[in-house]
Amino acid sequence: MDIGDRLKEARKASGLTLEAVEERTKIRRKYIKALEEERFEVLPGPIYAKAFLKNYAKFLQLDPNEILEIYNQQFAVEQIQGVAKTSSEKEFEPGIAGRPRYWLYLVAAVIILGLAVSVYYGVMKTMSHQVNQNKELAQPPLSSDEQPQKPEDQLPAVEQEPPAQNHGINLVLEVKTSKCWIGAEIDGSPAFQGMLSAGQSKSFTADEEIYVTLGNAGVVEVVYNGENLGFLGRSGEVITRKFPDRSPE
Repeated sequence: MDIGDRLKEARKASGLTLEAVEERTKIRRKYIKALEEERFEVLPGPIYAKAFLKNYAKFLQLDPNEILEIYNQQFAVEQIQGVAKTSSEKEFEPGIAGRPRYWLYLVAAVIILGLAVSVYYGVMKTMSHQVNQNKELAQPPLSSDEQPQKPEDQLPAVEQEPPAQNHGINLVLEVKTSKCWIGAEIDGSPAFQGMLSAGQSKSFTADEEIYVTLGNAGVVEVVYNGENLGFLGRSGEVITRKFPDRSPE
């Protein structure tokens, strides 16, 4: 039986819907459906695919090592070949070396024009400043008959409203003692995938939601909207969390 069929049958045997699995595993419903249909190209990358497969298999009480072994045998090689093919195609893309050099002259002309415009505006600004100074010197002083405006005649100052506060989502991940692979998805789009070393940190902002996957949850301290949540898991544990977490307690 294939990976997708095993996952789907185990979920149905447990009487769970895709919505229920999303709330309890924090894996997005479209990714759960992609795992069950073995459409791994929908996922942000192979590392995401392995992390989601492992967490989903453990949630359904299946053997995660067996599921990952099947995935590595059937799909990981195909994805690696696809990446290698893409890289090979990029190597043979024609460059700009064989194109005529007229573009060099065009770039030089644009630079010269930009410098000329900058010099022109600089001269005009200096001349305008000098004219204003001359006008100020030429103005006659106030006569004794001209009384300064009384304070009560002056218009009241308009009270300025404070700038609107940002009510978005702010998340800071600080790696403390060891390396950790981190993946982040912001408002439905992949935003970051990479390995951070001890002492490094990564910040994310979003309007609606942030999904974050930690490959070593026990070494990453999480600060959500200014509140230090500490470590979300144990050392070596792979977890996925959604911010904000709107699941019922």
